[in-house]
Amino acid sequence: AAETARCDYEVTRRLDCFSLELQMPKERESHGLSAGPKYQILPFSFDAVFGADAKQEDVFRDVQDVIQSAIDGYNVTIFAYGQTGAGKTHTMYGSTEEPGIAPRTLDHLFDTLDGMSGYTYTMRCYMLELYQDTLIDVLGAPQALSPRASLTSSPGKETIKINKDAKGTVVVDGVTERWVSTKEELARAMEEGIKQRHITETKMNVESSRSHLLFTILVEVTNVETQRTNSGKLTLVDLAGSERTKKSGVQGGAMEEAKAINKSLSALGDVISSLTQKEKHIPYRNHKLTQLLSDSLGGAAKTLMFVNVSPAASNAEETASSLQYAARAKQIKNKVSRNDESQELIALRQENLRLQRMVGER
Repeated sequence: AAETARCDYEVTRRLDCFSLELQMPKERESHGLSAGPKYQILPFSFDAVFGADAKQEDVFRDVQDVIQSAIDGYNVTIFAYGQTGAGKTHTMYGSTEEPGIAPRTLDHLFDTLDGMSGYTYTMRCYMLELYQDTLIDVLGAPQALSPRASLTSSPGKETIKINKDAKGTVVVDGVTERWVSTKEELARAMEEGIKQRHITETKMNVESSRSHLLFTILVEVTNVETQRTNSGKLTLVDLAGSERTKKSGVQGGAMEEAKAINKSLSALGDVISSLTQKEKHIPYRNHKLTQLLSDSLGGAAKTLMFVNVSPAASNAEETASSLQYAARAKQIKNKVSRNDESQELIALRQENLRLQRMVGER
């Protein structure tokens, strides 16, 4: 709407359900237009392409099968990437009138689980905010008592550690896990966490997210007859948007936030580049964001990536960059594995983890 008010025009065109093209404006000479076409046509193809008129339910219908995989015992990650103001948070969380992927996921999980006869389940969740390279336990008591608390008022944040289990699944030690038994309890936990997120107003976005937000749901489904358990992990990631500070007009603290965001997204880009080039060393440890997503990119998880882009000519360079980023990410092949264990093995694994943590605390 803001671009339309500035008499901007669209340079993206959805060709069908799987492809689009970007009309990339060419540079113009200082004395009149250069010879040849004014645009360079850049074609792109993906697993799905949604236009500006797509409904939230249409988007969710296309991804609900991968969400089902978490119930079946797989690790699943869905994350949104793109320029600031392109609609990532709207896609992931939406509004009361138009709920996004996250709230629809909560309904889908419980509707499916409650309809499964012969099975029992348990569910817990946690939420992490990565703000200026600091991990914040969003559902932890200090943050919950003080919305959008400052970093200095977050005692215990240094105890959060990113590790991996024997299967290569990312495990966050020290984070507050909330046990839930109804969709209402899970929704309250999600809403409580969202209220803590750092946001600010910029020239590009009235409510610009200044951090990455990761909402993780852990579900264990047990077959009553066989006593075998599927352990699934579903992580919904709303990445902060990449931004050019000259366009967003940020200064002071917001400028530092923008630098931290761009640094983390650059690290994510390095990981994607290394994976697509099949390099031996993948720089996951260069940033906390890439450590958190290390099992989602090139790991054992089923991963779905949304790329939100602006159709406006004034954002053509950023749109081209985002689409090229997505095209590289599409080449990554994960080695997906299912988490299916007996109750005895689960108890043994949990006891082993407990002993390891006791040793680490000494």
